Amino acid sequence: MYGGDPRFNAFVDDVVTPAASKEGVRLVRVPIADTADAVKRVVAEERAGKSSGGGVDLIWINGENFASGKEVGLWRKDWAEGLPNRELTDAESPLLSQDFGVDVDGQESPWSRAGFVFAYDKKVASEPPSSFPELLEYAKENPGRFAYPAPPDFTGSAFVRQVVQRLGSTEAATAYLRELKPLTYAEGKIQPKSEQELSQLFANGKVDFSMSYNSNFIDNAVLQGQFPDSTRPFLIGDGALQNASFVTIPANASSPQGAQVVANLLLDPSIQARMQDPKIVGMLSVLDPDRLDEAQAAKLAPTESPFLLQSLGTPLNELPVAEVSKIDDAWIQQVQR
Repeated sequence: MYGGDPRFNAFVDDVVTPAASKEGVRLVRVPIADTADAVKRVVAEERAGKSSGGGVDLIWINGENFASGKEVGLWRKDWAEGLPNRELTDAESPLLSQDFGVDVDGQESPWSRAGFVFAYDKKVASEPPSSFPELLEYAKENPGRFAYPAPPDFTGSAFVRQVVQRLGSTEAATAYLRELKPLTYAEGKIQPKSEQELSQLFANGKVDFSMSYNSNFIDNAVLQGQFPDSTRPFLIGDGALQNASFVTIPANASSPQGAQVVANLLLDPSIQARMQDPKIVGMLSVLDPDRLDEAQAAKLAPTESPFLLQSLGTPLNELPVAEVSKIDDAWIQQVQR
């Protein structure tokens, strides 16, 4: 799994690993810089003819790598739907049955949910824009006070995809973003390279908004003293862009049964509640409240906090994997240059 986020690392080490141990499974967290690194290892083993006894048992996978691996048969089939705790999810929901437009087909299991949320300081911008036309007007009235990370950065790419979905086409989105560009920070000549750089600009008062695909990012930043406690979340549009995080098992995994135990534990209501706790990770649960008993549902009820939205509105589902790179390329060719 990606090893660059201390919260996720601690969650796996302090919550998931002991739970797995109680089930007789020894879980070893292997940090990687990029999901592709784990996939490359599986590919190398497959090319070497290693059909079993592989060095990777479970991967926190992203949509693009899942799609490419599925196409060439890298993943174990027909295991995820049979997990006992999978009954606590709405398996028919597009959010869980597809991963960036690719059918899951029982080859990966969900474990957390994310929504794209914006941040503003209510002492600076009393009424943030609620639509992309309103955002453009805000930028015209406050030039230099808006920025977003440059794609193909994950957060910047997600922002652009949301513009595409809200405006109806890549062409309309690129035209909008070209008009917006000279009104952004440093007249668009300098763009943040990442969510972290954007949040630092926001924290330093250089721009009026930040954004993240982690709906809990404001709470975390306020707790760490990075954002002022007057920071609040908001959405652009009537719902957040949403996706789910999944784990998958390579077809040549040496311990597929142990991997399934861990995948099932990740869907355990008590572990999902710990994951959703803003002080631990703050990622949203993938469980369906209607399938939980009263006590379980109560633990997973949204935390009341001024830094968290109680609702992410009508879900805006992710675009197919094939469209993501095309949109990034269109942005680079038509907006950045």
